[in-house]
Amino acid sequence: MSRLYLRCVVCSRQQADGLISGAAWGRLELPAGLEVEHPALKGSTFRCCPTCIQRHPGWQAELLASLGLSPNGSQPNSTTP
Repeated sequence: MSRLYLRCVVCSRQQADGLISGAAWGRLELPAGLEVEHPALKGSTFRCCPTCIQRHPGWQAELLASLGLSPNGSQPNSTTP
C-alpha cells in the first residue's frame, strides 16, 4: 500500500501527498541499487518540506554525506589515503 503522506527527511513533518502540496517539496532520488531504511524514504525518493529547504539549502548534499555517499551519488573511495 502506498503511503498517503510525504515525510520530511530533515524535520519529519508529515503532509498529505497531493499534486499541489507535493510540488513545493524538494526531492532527492537515491542512486540505483542503494538500499536505505528510513521513515522518510518513499520508493527511492527522499522528500524535504519547503520550510527545511529554506533553512537548509544544502540538504541534499548533507543527506548524501550522512548516508556515506558523495554528492555525485557514488560511494567515497576508501582505498585513497
